[in-house]
Amino acid sequence: MVYDMPSDPEADASWLAIRQPAVVRMLELELASRDGDAFAAGLELACRVLGGRTPIGDMRLDHSALSAGLRAVRAGRCDRAMVRSLRDQIDELSVALTTAEQDAVATAIAAIIYAVLDTSVRELDDTLIQSAVSA
Repeated sequence: MVYDMPSDPEADASWLAIRQPAVVRMLELELASRDGDAFAAGLELACRVLGGRTPIGDMRLDHSALSAGLRAVRAGRCDRAMVRSLRDQIDELSVALTTAEQDAVATAIAAIIYAVLDTSVRELDDTLIQSAVSA
């Protein structure tokens, strides 16, 4: 689910801050620490999930979608294979995280993925309804 694409990390972080300010704010709230390592890991993985020239890159996530994603992930409504994939991605980063930080990063990124999927379904429903009404 998280794609590894060669990119300029500074440009990615700038893009994320401009296009997805709610995501950056959620990462700050969930991952802020004294050394900033968890936040940096979260930014890197969020850029992988949301960045690039994909339909996901055009989507804007809001605070309510991200909050719903966090609630869903914390309630256990998250695919175990996705969690394993996220853990592998976190392990591959060149940053030392505590177990608690790894858990927090995995939760935050899983919430972003959940919010993307949920928002995509809602947008698809809206498109289908509009098509049916105009037909």
